[in-house]
Amino acid sequence: MRSLWIGLLAIVSFATVRSAERAPSDLIRALGGEDAVARLEAEETLVAMGDAAIPGLERLATSPGYTVERQYAFNILAAIRTQKAIAVLLHVLEQEQDVMPRGALCQHLGRLGVEEAVPIIGKWLLTIQGQPVDIGGGDRYGNPMVVTRSYAWVRHVHALRNIGGEQATPILEKMLAKPNTGKGGERINRACRTDLAELKREAGFWQAVRRVPGLEAEAKRLFAFFRTDTLALIRLYHDKLIERGTEGRWVLESLERHPDGAVARAAKAMLAHYGKLKE
Repeated sequence: MRSLWIGLLAIVSFATVRSAERAPSDLIRALGGEDAVARLEAEETLVAMGDAAIPGLERLATSPGYTVERQYAFNILAAIRTQKAIAVLLHVLEQEQDVMPRGALCQHLGRLGVEEAVPIIGKWLLTIQGQPVDIGGGDRYGNPMVVTRSYAWVRHVHALRNIGGEQATPILEKMLAKPNTGKGGERINRACRTDLAELKREAGFWQAVRRVPGLEAEAKRLFAFFRTDTLALIRLYHDKLIERGTEGRWVLESLERHPDGAVARAAKAMLAHYGKLKE
């Protein structure tokens, strides 16, 4: 049994080394192949390469259609998350005419909290303001799709909520001033109402934070940490703090012991003034 495990580890190690030694162009071609393991290895290796992989990924990200390999390019660029990678995603979002790939881009940029995406997303949303929107349950060939075209528009809305900030609120207010019609339009309107309420609640939190001198920088440091950590639990901390309740205090108390000194100091500063945030 021990020899079997050693053999399997050797195979995995060889595969990893072999992927790392391949040129970016070869790895990018593998993203469109039928071998799922090869696609996964290529994705992991390209992420590890960072900015060196961006020229090839940019060519794929700007290619036409909504292919599997193009979706991989979006995923990898978002995982690299450097300034150059984000710039590519923003450029594609600005130029892309098809709502489906734009919806995927919005999901990534919203999760990363890229504020530069807000006016671009707003521009696209306002192109359908007040218009009828069908659910759009299939692609142009009539094949059913897991993500419908109307839900791709909803992803635009959710991205504004996830990014937050003062620029996002007036966009959703404009959308609701002249709501969409049709079954797909009802989905978009509902998302706008829900997300606008959350943005206004978050705005109240930041107003309270700004009343305490020097606290805004510490709060932003914590919220940046919430975005970059991959644990789903950490991402929920954002909502707990916005609510300014007992659970938010528990979050700060747990983060006081965080191994990252900057995160721990920010949590301690927030905790010292937490009672004032509810006034």
